[in-house]
Amino acid sequence: MYEHDGGCHCGNVRWMLRSRLCAPELPARACQCDFCRKHGALTTSDPAGEIRFTVRDPAAVVRYRFGTRTADFLICGRCGVYVGAQMDGGGKRYAIGNLRTLDGYDDSTYQPELWDYAGENPSARRARRASRWTPVGDPA
Repeated sequence: MYEHDGGCHCGNVRWMLRSRLCAPELPARACQCDFCRKHGALTTSDPAGEIRFTVRDPAAVVRYRFGTRTADFLICGRCGVYVGAQMDGGGKRYAIGNLRTLDGYDDSTYQPELWDYAGENPSARRARRASRWTPVGDPA
């Protein structure tokens, strides 16, 4: 098992992905919505792994919902970095992490796939996320 650690610029919001995939094997997705493009997001997940978010100061975290309002996009309210997103569904939580916040991130490691989810309705969006996003574990 590999542990991939990342977080925002100031260190308030951290995430850790446990996966059987080493860093270069992690999928890299570049969503084409305005939010992700404006943040320069490049997200990853592993449905067979586990992801955890830890927050030093919960009052300094922005949980932003837009569009279909089906997920919380986690942004540090101190340094403004988009760290990942989390969704509740079917009694479980699923999440993605922003690869560009990974400790030691290197653009040359990843060849992102471009994705456009604009045609999805909320039900289809939740189903896709539940099948592709990483299950969320309890904070460390």
